[in-house]
Amino acid sequence: MNMQMDGTFVGSVVLSGISIVFLALILLILFVWLMDKVFKAVNGAKKKKAAPAPKEEIKAAPAPKAAPAPVVEDGISDEIVAVIAAAVAAMSAETGKTFRLTGIKRSGGTRRGAWGNAGAAENTRPF
Repeated sequence: MNMQMDGTFVGSVVLSGISIVFLALILLILFVWLMDKVFKAVNGAKKKKAAPAPKEEIKAAPAPKAAPAPVVEDGISDEIVAVIAAAVAAMSAETGKTFRLTGIKRSGGTRRGAWGNAGAAENTRPF
């Protein structure tokens, strides 16, 4: 079938293709907007049904016993000990569990630092 394509035929095909694509995009936008409204209405109805729980008085917990000071290896500064203790306390508060710091010592790893070890592991990892 040999059909000659003149300018009006090509223009009408291009125009109809572009208009169909934009019409589909507009319908998709309207669908997403409508789903947003529906989900917000459903969530709003659930929140209205749930009555606020009565507030209970929070009593102060007894102060925990002071833990013994951790054993610190020579050459580790007090600032490093404070940072490690703060990290353990933050992790304890986040998880709700009680952790105790018993000692701090340098790792017996290679002469490279932690970042050097991570880089070596990354670069020598098999595919």
